[in-house]
Amino acid sequence: MFFAAGPGWAQTASPPPQDGGDTTVDAVIVTGSSIRGVPPTGSNLISVTRDDIETIGAANTPDLVATIPQLNSFNTAPQPSLSGFGSFAPGMRGLPASATLPLMDGRRLVAAAANETNPDFPLIPSLAIQRIEVIADGASSVYGSDAVAGVVNFITRRNFSGVEVSASYGVADDYHSGNIGGLAGWSWGGGSLLAAYQYTENGNITGGDRDYRLQDFRPYGGIDTRATSCPSPNVLANTSFWSVLQGAPTFGAANHCDNGAVADLVPSSRIHSLFVSGRQQLTDQATLWGEVLYSDRKDELRAAPPAQTVFIFNTNPFFQGPPGATNEYVLFRPDNLIGSDHFTNTDDRTAGNSSLGVDFALPRDLNLSVYGTYDWAGNDAYIPQINATALATAAAGTTTATALDPFGSSTSPAVRAAILDSATDVNIEQRASLAAAKLDGPLLDLPGGTLRFAVGGEIRRETFEQRGFVGATAVPENLERDIRSVYGELFIPIFGEGNARPLLRSLTLSLSGRYDDYSDFGSTSNPKVGLTWEPAEGVSLRGSYGTSFRAPGLRQVGATVGSYYLSASQSATYANDPTRGASQVNTVYLLGGNRDLQPEEATTWSFGVDLQPVSLPALRASLTYYNIEYTNVIGTPTVPYVFTDPTFASLVYRNPNATQLNSLLAIATPVNLPAPLPTIGNVLDLRLNNFGIRKTDGLDFDINYRWSTRFGAVFADLAGNYILNFDTQFSPGAAVTDSLKLGTPRWTARGTLGLDAGALAVATFVNYRAGITNNFTTPTGVSAYEADPYMTVDLRVTWTLPDVGWTKGSVLALQVNDLFDQDPPFFPATDGIGGAYNPIGRFVGLNLRKSF
Repeated sequence: MFFAAGPGWAQTASPPPQDGGDTTVDAVIVTGSSIRGVPPTGSNLISVTRDDIETIGAANTPDLVATIPQLNSFNTAPQPSLSGFGSFAPGMRGLPASATLPLMDGRRLVAAAANETNPDFPLIPSLAIQRIEVIADGASSVYGSDAVAGVVNFITRRNFSGVEVSASYGVADDYHSGNIGGLAGWSWGGGSLLAAYQYTENGNITGGDRDYRLQDFRPYGGIDTRATSCPSPNVLANTSFWSVLQGAPTFGAANHCDNGAVADLVPSSRIHSLFVSGRQQLTDQATLWGEVLYSDRKDELRAAPPAQTVFIFNTNPFFQGPPGATNEYVLFRPDNLIGSDHFTNTDDRTAGNSSLGVDFALPRDLNLSVYGTYDWAGNDAYIPQINATALATAAAGTTTATALDPFGSSTSPAVRAAILDSATDVNIEQRASLAAAKLDGPLLDLPGGTLRFAVGGEIRRETFEQRGFVGATAVPENLERDIRSVYGELFIPIFGEGNARPLLRSLTLSLSGRYDDYSDFGSTSNPKVGLTWEPAEGVSLRGSYGTSFRAPGLRQVGATVGSYYLSASQSATYANDPTRGASQVNTVYLLGGNRDLQPEEATTWSFGVDLQPVSLPALRASLTYYNIEYTNVIGTPTVPYVFTDPTFASLVYRNPNATQLNSLLAIATPVNLPAPLPTIGNVLDLRLNNFGIRKTDGLDFDINYRWSTRFGAVFADLAGNYILNFDTQFSPGAAVTDSLKLGTPRWTARGTLGLDAGALAVATFVNYRAGITNNFTTPTGVSAYEADPYMTVDLRVTWTLPDVGWTKGSVLALQVNDLFDQDPPFFPATDGIGGAYNPIGRFVGLNLRKSF
């Protein structure tokens, strides 16, 4: 089932069981540490347990993590970024997705997106997930690149014996979703095998399916943002006035239309996912293990046909200008050419993540793990387009056999076929392989406990290969990199059970560091120190400090560079150079990857307190302050900043000589350059570069309590994130902007209240996202508006059927998301919606799960 919100999540101060309900393993690796049996000292660990996962009933991992308030996808219907062709991984605490590292069983994953190379969340069958652990803290000292804001680790089930099956189906307005899945496990002396499969599908929701959307904001002080390129065209005749064609020319007004009404808010999707893992003890000292996850996802996304503007003369037989007009601009949406009110973009992505290794139990309780991974992904992306050259040729046609009819359906089939003969059609293959070894275990005994360590090394290779076309332009890319890494970690119990004293019941120190050497940009070193102090039983104080980094994605380094042309008149609108006044010039600009990129860097620190009072052992509370300074952020500066910010002065070439111009054009694929190229007054090098700075700090909190009554156990939880500050700069010399005033919500929180009464369990969840403040356009300039908060209520009712006969081992669950069908908050721009929300609305589903 496609759920956007879920149940409570919990702070975990000690290593959780390896497999709740299955066999428990004593010494496990907990996210944030590379040492067995050691929690992430000094850092905040958030855990979603197996019980939570069963209560949520989410169809896949993106839906499951939408229940975590720290993640940007909280209480939304998660979708891939970049109009459906980016990664399926949300960011954390308002930072980009690329700053959060997804893992499966502690190991990195392959990227599968068409436009990005940061890893996707794995699509693991929900029955195979044991728990999710989130380290909301910088973790590059353990995991390397991407762990700037934190780590999300999906941990799979182990040592399971038996069979479980699950089926779900649910509906919302103009929407449906369902899934079926199965899990089977076998255990024998010295070994085990587990296999899980899941099939998921959902329908689509278009903008027109939701009546709260609007685009004319004039009644609210804004502007009319409806399109004027519509199925009923508009014309600008003799370049002097508008004419609306409604059977005959009408002047002084224009047709308007909501092109977003035909586009998808949620695309239709189907997913196959298969997970297999196994372990076999080879000898008393050696255990062979392996796992593989394979997923196949296909999304179909409806998109509005692109708006078109053509210039036609009265020699065009379909010309419908006003009396006396000899030419006109026609603004139209090409529905009649397409034969539909939308294009269908498709994105097919397959991904496989596999690992194989041997663990050796050495003397002195040491453990050596030698393993390798091989991950692969393929992506076929298809985006239909309009062939601009064929369209312009047809606009100039003078016969019914060669001319474009922008007003009706009389364009000839041959001309129509030529106009529609264009698309972005690319095939992408990504590979990642790794060989690694790690040694960990006790080093020596101290009065406070056992000093433990881990050391390891990795060799990783990543490749990216692209074939295909954007329109008529071939975009081949063949990128690769090699990474060599070494890391180490120490867990030092300064005070513990053997030498505890007043106010020093426990004091542990963690020191970790990692060195990574990249073949394409150089090396980076990142240390981290963590401290956890327990002055008394039930009270724990912790803090951490470290540096993290994100390596530029392969496509950010090597994506095809395109060169684009703007005439002097177009430059006045899109690339206005203030030093030239009214005399703008022909401009060429470059967009694409940059092989001179350096890693993004971050300094992170945090401190917090965890409480579990002796007098109230069922009460647990946690509060964490975090601080992140994120620099060298990769991006493309906007044109106004290029001309006004001294940081970007080197990107502007005014009146380039022939050598400068040719050297810049030599690194780019021409996209729309005229031939011959006229005199160029400006060249703008807008390739990706390290410019941005982001600074943010805030609080994570969680408090939960469970108490027994005569009719069962009652539980309550309140968890969330509060951002204190979030400042952004486009460059070190740019003005500081407050992201909390530009669309980032300050609060996200989730409340839980439930009852477990034996065979019947009921839980309600309140999901809260604070209202946003942002700017909107008015007829006279720009103004600010504050949207209301977005709050939804979810309901879960679970009934464990009688444990006899055919109902033995069966659980039936009713799951209702957005119980009151809450509309998103209003904002006088962006479809009238203030902030992220869930367009599915009230969703009612049933789930049946059975164990054998």
